[in-house]
Amino acid sequence: MKSSLFLVAVLVCGLVGAQQGGLPERVQKLEADNDILTKSRVAFSAALVDTNEWTAKGPFEADETLKFERVITNIGNGYDPATGLFTAPVKGLYYIQVTGIAGPNGELHAGVKKNGVNMFAIYQKAGTQAGASNAMVLVLEQGDRVYVQLWARKTIADQGRLSTFTGFLVFPM
Repeated sequence: MKSSLFLVAVLVCGLVGAQQGGLPERVQKLEADNDILTKSRVAFSAALVDTNEWTAKGPFEADETLKFERVITNIGNGYDPATGLFTAPVKGLYYIQVTGIAGPNGELHAGVKKNGVNMFAIYQKAGTQAGASNAMVLVLEQGDRVYVQLWARKTIADQGRLSTFTGFLVFPM
């Protein structure tokens, strides 16, 4: 009974405090925590082409940023299919993965870059329609850009989501 009266007193004091010009500190903290949780919901996955037909990209004379055009998931809107760039909406630890299928020339070489710096790559020289995949956990600052570049004179192919670019926030920092 005493604990119920105490709870009612706390609620009444909180309501009075809110009516006197501001929300109680605990409510403000809950709102801030909820804002962090909302911003920390980040995940994307996209396939190279938006068709089920075999399609090849490349070869190009210079390294080419790949635009994974068939967006499957884009929670947090960090991935832009028009540019192929994932821009980290919050600072945190991210899991990034790329999977590719070698195109008509039988060689696939592509690198995942963070702000222009190579982080990791996929490589395949076993012939056409052979796959390669790699992943890494990266610390990204808010605004960091991650993308996949096909190396010069190489090809990548896709059919029904075989070549993909995926990432998600493991936890905010």
